[in-house]
Amino acid sequence: MADPAGHPRDDLTGPFAQPEAMGFFELLRRLETPGRRFGRAGGAGSEPARIGQRVRLSVATRDVAGFRPAEGDQPARVEAEVLGLLGPEGALPLHVTRWVMSRMSDRWFADAGAEATADRTFLDFCNMLQHRMLALYWRAWADARPEVQAQLGTGGRAAATVAALAGTGLPGTGEAARDSALKTRHATSLAASVHGPERLTRLLSDLVGAPVRLVEFVGHWLEVPRALQTWLGGAHAMLGAGAVVGARVFSRQGRAELRVGPLGLAGYLRLLNDQHLRARLRHAIRFAEGIETDFDLRLVLRRADKPEPRLGRCQLGRTFWLPARTATDADDLRLSAFNAGADRRAA
Repeated sequence: MADPAGHPRDDLTGPFAQPEAMGFFELLRRLETPGRRFGRAGGAGSEPARIGQRVRLSVATRDVAGFRPAEGDQPARVEAEVLGLLGPEGALPLHVTRWVMSRMSDRWFADAGAEATADRTFLDFCNMLQHRMLALYWRAWADARPEVQAQLGTGGRAAATVAALAGTGLPGTGEAARDSALKTRHATSLAASVHGPERLTRLLSDLVGAPVRLVEFVGHWLEVPRALQTWLGGAHAMLGAGAVVGARVFSRQGRAELRVGPLGLAGYLRLLNDQHLRARLRHAIRFAEGIETDFDLRLVLRRADKPEPRLGRCQLGRTFWLPARTATDADDLRLSAFNAGADRRAA
């Protein structure tokens, strides 16, 4: 069998070789499954094993004194040696341990035909109490370790912390929870205070499954609202202060270009025609960079995958290219202000 991460785990349902050589926490870790966990399963009968103590007067030399796999209706049992109420390290006085061992050395017969049994009454009573204490002790240790929580597939507090870093794990995040697995994988870069180009390109490359490159300071024309245009003898007519010639201005601020590819023809058509994928891509851009910057999307088709121009098989402006003397990647398709939801072809 394997854990949720795909790593092989020892089979504890049959004979288990040398459980005494393992640490106490390691043995309990291997016994746990997502549906049966110590300290959270609703009682000893619903947990992977019963935990008790093997009574002794000598100093403990190992963590686990013994392990018995489950048989029929009998649950598996783990006997701890270094932890418990009895023994030299236990909380109870040492004379109580001597008394328990003395009682266990006596032999009792239920009737004339029964076999002799040791008197384990007080030890079983202590183990009934210790099971809960040791299970909760293990639970506190396991909940503080990300590797244990990841093994069970829940993630626990570690997953909640990473999700909060990614901006998806807090109440009220709403739309931010979309593609949470993708954002969690890039939590460290999304949480960075400095927004470098790699922060966005790695996120989008993971989403579309293709290389993404960011081109900064892309020039574009900004339309000047009529109320802010210069009128001679009227508003905004002072040279050097507010006067603007024309109804638009050229700017290299506030816009960048995302080059996706080179893509194969299947990936190129998928980005063109898959509305859901484009919506996810648009959401990822807004989530990572906000709405302050406009992003053009340029799709680059690998030159070897250019379709031949045939009537009825190509779309003008999308999948149609005339044969050229030099074979280059097709990068003339650009969607202007893609993150704004326009999806319009730029000239």
